[in-house]
Amino acid sequence: MSRHVTDAVLDQSLRALTDEAGDAEKKTRHITVGSDIADAVASWVSREHPRSSDLVICDEHTRSAAAESLAARLQLAGRRANLLTLPAQEGEDHVVCEDGIIDALVEMLREHPDANAIAVGSGTINDIVKMATFKLERGYQSFATAASMNGYTSAIAAVLSRGVKRTLPAQQPEAVFADIDVISRAPAYLNRAGFGDLLSKPYSNADWLLSHYVRGVPYDTRPGKLLDDAYDALLACATAVGEGEAVGIGTLTRTILLSGFTMAIAGTSAPASGGEHLVSHYWDMEQHCRNEALFGLHGTQVGIATRQSAMLFERLVALETADIDVEAAVARRGDASWLDGLADHHPRLTPAVIEEVRAQITAKQKHGDAMREELTAVRNRWEEIRAGVKASLVPSERISTALAEAGAADRPSAVKVDRDHAVHTQRVCRHIRSRYVALDLMDDLGKLDGWAAEVVDAVEA
Repeated sequence: MSRHVTDAVLDQSLRALTDEAGDAEKKTRHITVGSDIADAVASWVSREHPRSSDLVICDEHTRSAAAESLAARLQLAGRRANLLTLPAQEGEDHVVCEDGIIDALVEMLREHPDANAIAVGSGTINDIVKMATFKLERGYQSFATAASMNGYTSAIAAVLSRGVKRTLPAQQPEAVFADIDVISRAPAYLNRAGFGDLLSKPYSNADWLLSHYVRGVPYDTRPGKLLDDAYDALLACATAVGEGEAVGIGTLTRTILLSGFTMAIAGTSAPASGGEHLVSHYWDMEQHCRNEALFGLHGTQVGIATRQSAMLFERLVALETADIDVEAAVARRGDASWLDGLADHHPRLTPAVIEEVRAQITAKQKHGDAMREELTAVRNRWEEIRAGVKASLVPSERISTALAEAGAADRPSAVKVDRDHAVHTQRVCRHIRSRYVALDLMDDLGKLDGWAAEVVDAVEA
């Protein structure tokens, strides 16, 4: 697929999504992807919010990258525009999307009911503004400064709430403006993180499909199909993404926006977030509990975990029906008393966070007859299940190559996570969310402990 066709096809898909019928007050109804688009922002907000003032919300990094110039262009267009720079947490160089800062922004916006919020940044800034305006039932716009994550157009937000990384219901922005010039100038590691995040698509989709087969979770084929062409185009321009070339950044940005829409269509993050995301969330939770800096950006960590997930899924779909020993699995799991020692599995988490984790794993883990019934059904349908899951995957070698071509981190040691820590994370991260993923089936079958060590050793080799 050529660059011209790729951009045209992706832009057409984005236009179709913003033009779909629905509740216009709760969905993204406008997207501009291009160069030097500040005037387009001013034109749109002047038309849609003629009597409002603008509050341009940023952090220290995005203030100089785009927020100051955007506020100036809004003022030149006759808008009343003010800057709000959100502070980083003490000891950190970046803002964290957590309950406290969201609540503080809610109170500020409540005191200024005529303020139109414009989030200038990437994942954290967007999610903070998204959650605050959602709580106030007010719209907002997003001005992307990096293609580092896929949440711009989603109706969810990733929030550190009560010590646990949670995916919470929110809203889509009214409009998204993505300036390719600004995004291309972003530090390379930011866009490489977005690339790593997007690589997870086949495996998060496989997790979602597996949960449908095993637990009857509703599954929709539309999100996966929406991203098929974009995913292939993205892999084809991995080197251009890594080098910050406009062609690669343009494809990455459009794919990022489409990926966010897949979650909005599905009403869940499942199309874009599976077991590989749990690895990243778990590392973040550990570091927050210890008041230490994060190992890396979310997408950077997801890219590493996606490479491991690819190898884990290859082992899972290689199992034969005869390899599923239901009685041995039930006996190995035992009863729920193992949850009494949950703290031993999470030595880096605080007691309060462990209790939150306990609620998540208890909600999905089965024991005894319930587990026997579930695994028997899996064994009886295994040929159908593994064929369906296998059809969603791409070879792990393709993921390894793409990460290398993009210059992205591709192993835990690249973010200073040692081998034993990485293996442990792969084994226990499934505990932190009640959503069923392939890691749950692997663990129930007694395979996860050994496979986790194998794949970490393989990616580090």
